[in-house]
Amino acid sequence: MDLVIKNGTVVTESASIRADVGIRGGKIVAIAEKMERGDNSIDAAGKYVFPAGVEIHTHIDAVLFGMRTVDDWYVSSVGAAFGGTTTIVDYIMQGQNQALRETINEYSERARGKSIVDYSFSPIINQFTEETYREIPVLINDGITTFKTFLYYNWKVSDYDLARVLDTVGKHGGIVGIHCETAGTIDYLINRAISEGNTGPRWHATTRPVSTEVESSSRALSVAGEIGAPLFIVHISAGPVVEELARAKARGVMAYGETMPHYLCLDSNEYLKPGYEPMKCVITPPIRSKDHQDALWAGLRSGVISTVGCDHCAFPYKDKIRLFESQGHTFNKIPHGAPGIETRIPLLFSEGVQKGKISLMKFAEVTAANPAKLTGLYPRKGTIAVGSDADITIIDPEKEVTLSQAMLHGKTDYTPFEGFKVKGYPVTTLCRGTVLVENGKLLAQSGHGEFLKREKFIPF
Repeated sequence: MDLVIKNGTVVTESASIRADVGIRGGKIVAIAEKMERGDNSIDAAGKYVFPAGVEIHTHIDAVLFGMRTVDDWYVSSVGAAFGGTTTIVDYIMQGQNQALRETINEYSERARGKSIVDYSFSPIINQFTEETYREIPVLINDGITTFKTFLYYNWKVSDYDLARVLDTVGKHGGIVGIHCETAGTIDYLINRAISEGNTGPRWHATTRPVSTEVESSSRALSVAGEIGAPLFIVHISAGPVVEELARAKARGVMAYGETMPHYLCLDSNEYLKPGYEPMKCVITPPIRSKDHQDALWAGLRSGVISTVGCDHCAFPYKDKIRLFESQGHTFNKIPHGAPGIETRIPLLFSEGVQKGKISLMKFAEVTAANPAKLTGLYPRKGTIAVGSDADITIIDPEKEVTLSQAMLHGKTDYTPFEGFKVKGYPVTTLCRGTVLVENGKLLAQSGHGEFLKREKFIPF
């Protein structure tokens, strides 16, 4: 054995057992009650040995809202590793008049030689041309099996192309993630608010009500059901959307959902803070009132919601303020997005597992196994099994940390979770058997991460 992880409690999506894990050549080669020492060993006594996180909702080194996110692939992947994640499938924006293949090549160059974790991409389709539809089957066969469309923003998909892209991707073995907000209603509410003099950052949430997320989610689920295609509703923020998803699944729609730590742990009181503080939570959909959180946790427990992502979109607070002040002092000019790649797993473990809202196995399922399944990476990634990549994070359930931007590794100047106390934290993270982070120290070199060719989507 190259390495043996000893004396820990091994937790996967289906089991929690006291076992040692043997690693050779970057793969897991043995799981047994007791093993002899390998060339090296890690003592995980009193700790949990989880499959490392698989993160499938990020915007890294990305151009959005006329700006470029400040965390490049090295910085983002370091944060991911400290936070227990070793695989990222990043959402990349198709450029104007740019083929999907060209987009993938461009972002691959941004990641290559920088990322310390393994990576792949989900193209955001915004050019619904015949060329795009010809490219999709070829890309799926080449291992790019997930895509994304928006029902809001300037690059939103039409009703016709929503049906066509779901059908095209689904028929060829892929799955589409959909950002669900009703564009027309939101745009009207924004214009009405500004015309009435309601221009401050708190109005971001007021003008994007729950009803707009519910309506657009229901529409997307109905189209997918009619077409017979799978779909993935991303960043669910509201209880009624969980109900829509449950009803769709009950009638046979191949529907999957994602929520996020900011919806599970924060509430709409963030928008009532003084001054510019609400800008830190200008994300879409917005953070909802606290009464939605129970439904989100219940959705995770029941399996209606399949994954927890982070939507890492690293726009600095200072730039949010700058654009607000330079473009008319209206909330609709504030860039949407917040950092979160490093805090996802600690927050979910502390707020979910430690407080009894989800089990250890459910934690492994929604942070690793299900994201890997959705993106065609399971069981290579997302589980601890013989033959799987040795992607592992060891969590010390007794380690207490107060989150702050000062102790995180991104380039943004804030975290929405400043001062948030968590109990249980990753202390060791391995990718393909290589220790990336151990006891607060970065050990990996830039470029350790590899591009992942993925398998076609299999409903689960």
